Formats: sequence, structure tokens, C-alpha cells
Amino acid sequence: MNRSDRVIKTTIIYFIGNFASKLLGFVLLPLYTAYLTSADYGTVDILMSTLPLIAPIFTMQVTESVFRFLMTDNNDEDRKKTITNSLGIFAAGVFIFVILYLPFLYKTNFKYGGLFLAYFIVTYMGIFLQQVLRGLQRTIEYAVTGVISTIVHATSNIFLIVKVGMGGEALLISSIAGSSVITIFMVFRTRIWNYIDVRRLSRIEISRQLKFGIPLIPNQIAWWVIGLLGKYILVYYHGVADNGVLAVANKFPNIIAIVNAIFLKAWTENVIQEYNSDDRDEYFSSGLTIFTVFTISVTAFLLPVIKIYNILTITGDFISAWKFVPLLLMGSSFNSLATFLGTIYTASMKTRQALTTTIIAAISNLILSLILIPVLSIWGVVISNMVSFIILYLVRIRSVNNIINLQVSFIAIIPSLILLVTSVYIYYTMNIYGQIFSIIIIGLATLYLNRSILFNLFNFITRIKITNK
Repeated sequence: MNRSDRVIKTTIIYFIGNFASKLLGFVLLPLYTAYLTSADYGTVDILMSTLPLIAPIFTMQVTESVFRFLMTDNNDEDRKKTITNSLGIFAAGVFIFVILYLPFLYKTNFKYGGLFLAYFIVTYMGIFLQQVLRGLQRTIEYAVTGVISTIVHATSNIFLIVKVGMGGEALLISSIAGSSVITIFMVFRTRIWNYIDVRRLSRIEISRQLKFGIPLIPNQIAWWVIGLLGKYILVYYHGVADNGVLAVANKFPNIIAIVNAIFLKAWTENVIQEYNSDDRDEYFSSGLTIFTVFTISVTAFLLPVIKIYNILTITGDFISAWKFVPLLLMGSSFNSLATFLGTIYTASMKTRQALTTTIIAAISNLILSLILIPVLSIWGVVISNMVSFIILYLVRIRSVNNIINLQVSFIAIIPSLILLVTSVYIYYTMNIYGQIFSIIIIGLATLYLNRSILFNLFNFITRIKITNK
């Protein structure tokens, strides 16, 4: 199987497993806006958004290290060593968190405190086991867990909110239920106990994994600053209701993040496998150019689609969310491009450079947020995030070129940028009929700009048909 076929096959498998679950928040958005107040939704959003800040500190990012090392483990003995030691680090981190958290919970008795504890443990146990499946290259089973989680999450959400009449706690309980079911499934499906051998616990192996994972802790926290600190500043100056509106507006940029995150899972595996190939630089450069055109053009196409969706479905306290979508989408696009560059750090195991570049963007975001949010409210968050993601992308372009010789074809990117500018103009100036017309025109342009992807996909499907005859 050639490179393109391998990436396409893995992407399709990940798409099946991840797209529905990632899109769930968007699909259920009308349910949330109809049954929950902006304050209630904003409170739970803040709580769930806090997890990415806390979890890396206590898990030591072993969810990343276990995947990276399993990808290059050549036999079951090496895999036992990797999984045993990473699970030991994970268990120790969770234990420390529980010991520190319980007195805090007892003294404060804050709303959803018990649910948050369960949410943390179950969610990250599920993530850990999913990363084990990826590292073992059992991608189909990984995809199955995504489908199962989506079904459980969606049904429990609808039941608890509509039938039982729960508020924000329904979102946490549904997430816990989905993660619990797939955790049980993965434990028995992988027979994880066969990969656990306490005799394999090794100070050297633990040190190796921590050396990879520890730089990713402040890196992840810096990501939190970029993506979430603005929410806290917004709540402080303008209240949780504004954060509820922002949370709704952010659901739409998540579409770009969802699609690209699925592809980047497959691409990361490919980068690791191709890192030592002779034509590595040319191959990665071509991949970046194609991915950039895809991301920008799809962003342009989504804008009129989102505008129509907003007009038809979003009501009540959340109706103003549509105004913030274009800049949020552009920020999400640059975030995806920066993440694409970050796969080079994973493959080369130079995670410290990932940390350095992310900190630069986080500091930029912090400064802009403190200046803009008190004055501009939600617009301050939106502008700060977009600018910081652009900075992250530019810094990483320069940083990655110290590892490989990466050349981007800016001539190939210009048409997609023109398409995006046109789409933004249409989004703010035209009525629903203009948006519908633009979907057709921009959609055709997007297909043309991404014809190389469609060509490779067509060839892949053709080869499968020939093979199956």
C-alpha cells in the first residue's frame, strides 16, 4: 500500500470513529439552546473546559507518550514495557489528583464537584486506552469505540435533558456514561491485562516516557491559555451568560477542528513512519501545501452553511452568536495548520520545541486578552484567539525548518485565500438567498481547489474495487 492509500485508509477509519462523536455537540446545539439557559450552559462549559488544564499535570501526558512509543515498538515484550510503565505513571497521577481533590471538594462543596471528579477519571482512562489502540495500530477497534461513545452520549443527553428535565449536569453525566462504556469495551477487547507485567516496571523506561511527556505538560497548559483563558476573563468582566453565547459560537469553528483533527491523527502516524525516508522534506512540504489549501477553502465553504443554520435554528439568548463565527473559524484554521506542523515535533521527539512555540502564542494571547476583553467582551476573546493562532503558525513554520527543509507553495494557496475573503464578505452582507447561492459557487470552487485530494480518493476507491473483484 502506497503512502497516499495508507493515509486515506487510516483517515476514513478515524473519520467513521470520530466524526459523529466530535460533531455531537454541534448536532445537539438546538437541544442545549432550547432547554438550557445561557448561564447554566456557560457554567458547565467552563467546568469541562478546565479539564485540559488539570489533566496534563497529573497524567504527565502519558496518553501521548504511550502512543508514540508503541508506534515504534517491534515486539510484544517492548509493548508490555511501554504499556506497563505508562499505565503506572497514569495511575500514580490519578491517585495524587484524588488525594488532593477530595479535601478541596469537602471544604468547598461546589456545584457538580463529584461529577467533575468522575468525569476526569473516566474520560482520561478512556483516552489512555484509545491511545493504546492507536499505538497498536488497531484502528478499526479505535473507530468502534468512537461510534459506541457517540450512541451512549447522544441517547443519555436527550433522555436526561428532555425526559428527566436535568440542567447542565446532564452534559457531564452523558460524557461519563459514554467514556465508561468504551473503557469497559476496550479493557476486554484489548485484553489489556496481557500487556501489564509489574516486572517490566523500569526507572529507565519511566524516565524515557517522562522525558517525552513532561515538555508537553506546559505545552498543553499553554494551549489551554490560548483556547480557554479568554473564557475566564470574559466571565470575570461580563458574566457567564456572555460565555454561553461564546460557547455556542465556538461550536461552529469546531467543525473545522473536527475534520482536521481526524485527518491529523492519520497524518501523525504517517509522519512517524515516513520520518526517515529519503524524500521526507519534499513529501512533508507537499502535504502542508495541500492541507493548507484544503483548510482555507473548506472554511470558506462552511461560512454560508453556518449562516443559514444560525438563521434557522439558533434562538433566544444565543441569537447573537452568528457575528463571531468568521473570525473564530479563521482562528481554528490557523490552529489546525499549526497542529499539522506540530506532528513533526512528535515524529522527531523534539517536544521541547512544541513547548517553546506554544508558549510564545500563549503569552501573545494573554496580553491581548487582558487588553481587549474588558473593553470588547466576546469580540476581545475572538480577536485574541485568532491573532495568537496566526502567531503560533508563523513561529512554527520557522521552528520546523530547523528540523526539516519545509517549503510551502504560497502561489498554490492564494486562490483559496481569495475565496475565503469573498465568503466572509457574503456572510456579513447577504440574506439567506444569497447564502444559498454562495454555497453552490463556493462549493464548486472548493472542489476544484482540492481536486488532487479527490483524485487520490478516486484512485483509492478504484483500486479497492479492482482488488475485491
